Amino acid sequence: MFNSSRRRAIRLAEERPVVVMGRGHSGTRVLAWALQKLGIRMGATEDVPTGDVQDLRFSRAIKRICRGSLHLPSTVAAEHRRLKYFHRSLDRYLHWLGHTRDAWGWKFPETYLIPNYVAATFPQARYIHMLRDGRDVAFKHHLTDDPRRPLGRMLLAHIGAMNLPHHVQAAMSWDFQVCRFEEFVQLARPAMCTITFEALCREPIATMQTVCRFLGRELTPACRDYLQTQVRPEKIAQYRAETAVQLAEIETVIAPTLARLGYRKQAA
Repeated sequence: MFNSSRRRAIRLAEERPVVVMGRGHSGTRVLAWALQKLGIRMGATEDVPTGDVQDLRFSRAIKRICRGSLHLPSTVAAEHRRLKYFHRSLDRYLHWLGHTRDAWGWKFPETYLIPNYVAATFPQARYIHMLRDGRDVAFKHHLTDDPRRPLGRMLLAHIGAMNLPHHVQAAMSWDFQVCRFEEFVQLARPAMCTITFEALCREPIATMQTVCRFLGRELTPACRDYLQTQVRPEKIAQYRAETAVQLAEIETVIAPTLARLGYRKQAA
């Protein structure tokens, strides 16, 4: 006879959540709201503009699993005890969401660090991967590049960036997370649609239609209106307002990843 943990795992494995993957400040907020306005229940609430899932027990569980597994590659098997904890948190999230077999998912940037736990839980998960130029991300502030936050402190120590200027810390954090997810994708080959923040800003409707085709959904009027009023092209390449010295410092440490993703080096 199956115990409750086994029954929960079987039940979750039948689900097909939409999971937003991307480093914080990569444009995942816009993507989460666009998905919610497609009719996909993402756990976001209108009073919190970040688009993050607002079941705080669930988001805290994700951060806790990140802290416990950061030292391991994302290609290793999910640790059994933490996986059961993830399942319990998901069960509570679905109850909080009022899940009734509607399309559902979540956006919480730290999920980017634990794709192996998502894959172990949801073999049929659909990933929307958002990429943004790491030079732009380097001049933002996120908990994964903040040495005052437990996860940020752990990540920066792990990549040897604790005593570096913040823009270099944030760039290295971006690089580490993008490469970590790439390694998972190469091994797991999940069902995934990758878009860039730059494409979404330049052609929001066409880019979102690519996402809709991947999900088998129609672009709704609410989603179209949101994209046309909230997406701002001037957010592309904001790094150009920063100093040449800082940009050179960033490009020195993340140049291979920038090049691999198609981002051109800033002209001297």
